[in-house]
Amino acid sequence: MSLPKVNAVVVGSGAGGAVAAKCLSAAGLRVVLLERGPQVNAGQATHDILHSQYDTSGELGCGPALAANPRTYRLTPEQRARRIYPNQGGYGRTAACTGGGTPPYGCMAWRFAEKDFRLKSLYGVPAGTTVEDWPISYQDLEPYYTQAEYEIGISGRAGANPFEAPRSQPYPLPPLPYDRGGRVFARGARALGLHPFPLPLAILSRPYDGRPACIHCNACERFLCEVNAKSAMHATLIPKALATGLCELRTGCMARELRVDARGRARAVAYHGPDGQLQEQPADLVIVACSATETCRLLLNSKSKLFPEGLANRQGQVGRHIMDHTGGAGLPGFFAQPIYQPSGPGFTAAVADFVHARGAPLNGSMIATMAELRQPLAFAENCGGRFGTHPWGLRAKQFVRHYFRRTVGLYAPGIGLPTENNRVDLDPEVRDAWGIPVLRVTHRAHPLEVRSSYFFRNRMIEILRAAGAIEALLPRPASEAEIERAASHIRWGGLGEHQVGGCRMGRDPKTSVLNANCQAHEVENLFVADGSSFPSIGGFNPSLTIQANAYRVSAYIAREWRGGAFRT
Repeated sequence: MSLPKVNAVVVGSGAGGAVAAKCLSAAGLRVVLLERGPQVNAGQATHDILHSQYDTSGELGCGPALAANPRTYRLTPEQRARRIYPNQGGYGRTAACTGGGTPPYGCMAWRFAEKDFRLKSLYGVPAGTTVEDWPISYQDLEPYYTQAEYEIGISGRAGANPFEAPRSQPYPLPPLPYDRGGRVFARGARALGLHPFPLPLAILSRPYDGRPACIHCNACERFLCEVNAKSAMHATLIPKALATGLCELRTGCMARELRVDARGRARAVAYHGPDGQLQEQPADLVIVACSATETCRLLLNSKSKLFPEGLANRQGQVGRHIMDHTGGAGLPGFFAQPIYQPSGPGFTAAVADFVHARGAPLNGSMIATMAELRQPLAFAENCGGRFGTHPWGLRAKQFVRHYFRRTVGLYAPGIGLPTENNRVDLDPEVRDAWGIPVLRVTHRAHPLEVRSSYFFRNRMIEILRAAGAIEALLPRPASEAEIERAASHIRWGGLGEHQVGGCRMGRDPKTSVLNANCQAHEVENLFVADGSSFPSIGGFNPSLTIQANAYRVSAYIAREWRGGAFRT
């Protein structure tokens, strides 16, 4: 069934799609915002770890539903892909609900470093990679970082990170204070001559824009916020888009394909509604923001006579150069004294001394405290196995009981690299619950990512040791010989929640899908507003950069629309 035509359809309501829907409806365009998941709100928030994004034993708190959304995964193109589900490693899941991945996300709101936009110019192209510079600079994006921080609500302290890129404005909100774990981390970092500072967070440290301040519950990372103090899209920009009266949100709507006219322009989005029936929403322009993996899938499934290999894919670039923070690391330190406090958010401090510095591989990464190990089940799964292969048995239980309250967990995203073989395409056999071909993920870690992971693990050992962690419970730092051996025999890979690339922007249509405005080279009224547009990934969580870039892209679309572009 075909519906009345609108000016724009935005597919996906996450970090990029919500920005596009809000900006375009505020600019006077009639917008339909499609979301495959359900509506979520603060009243649905619980502290139940078995109904959160932590859960690996059953359904995820914010989706996607397991049985309906399989994928297949393999390390290399030579292997046969095996079927996997959203609660399994390598899948590359993002939450499926209003707000996309932002309702349960960890809220780290980082700007990329200036050098992150020029990796090829600075470091060349590492062997086996397809590294490219961005076609835009940090300076091009800076005004939109500021816009995102103020419209969404970000807490932080300008200048606290001595290595941060130049800013035109301070943060709109002061930072959240260090918790006990943050203070222990900062003590160890300072002892090594590092420069700890409060994390920039998409969490309100005081009332802002009609929402209350954080109540410091202990269920932030991977949970819905019960008071909407997390600056997630379902609590911030989606309500503002709807308030314009020009944006309609449709949930439970699974996009199947984009349809084109005789000139090869996008003319409609075909999607399955909540009843499973196929609908067609015509529009003057289409903005896709489904996540790096799902955006590629939608374009690849959008086949026609003009685009037999998928929309905007005449050069075979859709799905290629996909990456994640595969070179990251995490490590707990165990202490003699209690550190745990039953309040959140659980991640408060970081250092950026290893960003493009101090011998870190390629662009390096920040190191921060993390919250995952503050949940008992997650702690038992990750730390109980210190006395054997499995996290159970008497000694494991005793360890968990004693050290759960005496632990500081550290996290570094590390680096991620695009390569020719790492990509997503369509599985030739497996279909989802709607009968749509699913993604086949092909992804193996690059040797530099392996070196990055070991590098940051060794730095974490040093910080935890300097902070007073029990030496006997710290792992031994990996030697150069061990790191080289691991980098020569790689048996791991896969995507996670920091997935980017797949529809990268660039100047050359032969090696990129989008131009500098995230407009498809081959389809003038098709735009992409999520992380799939990234040519590379910085050493930071990507959500704020996705949002800033979506503001930039939306401003371009609105300017062109006022000039008469895209209308059919």
